[in-house]
Amino acid sequence: MIVLLLSPDAAILLATVGILLIYVELNRPGLIFPGAVGLLFALLAIAALLPQHFNPIALVLITCAIILLGVDLLRPTPRFVPLLTAALLSLGLFFLQKYPTTQPVHLPVAASCGLILGAGTSLLTRVARRARANKGLDLERARTSRPGASQS
Repeated sequence: MIVLLLSPDAAILLATVGILLIYVELNRPGLIFPGAVGLLFALLAIAALLPQHFNPIALVLITCAIILLGVDLLRPTPRFVPLLTAALLSLGLFFLQKYPTTQPVHLPVAASCGLILGAGTSLLTRVARRARANKGLDLERARTSRPGASQS
């Protein structure tokens, strides 16, 4: 298990699975197991990646992707934002190591994890935004359709 954790590919895959399990916990609160295992996986991945020397440009790319995901959560964005986010995450993961001494991050792993996290998170934020909007509309309809409520 330790040998797998020393591989940057395995660490990035482990982090991706951990984040996806945390998403399951956020979607279905109270299950506890997916959130706990996801947090464990994410922490193990961080512990495996910490001894590496990080490329500052890769960290900037990943930070920009996270900022775009935050903006996508707060307000509607154009349809190209999920693709841009996935591309930024993929490039950031691919160039994460400054000096790939033992094993570099391979492009298929970086691209697939970036695509899953970027596009998947954008999809989930759009669904959450739509659910909040529908909930607000339903609350407004329920308030105005009560007997004795004033019609405006």
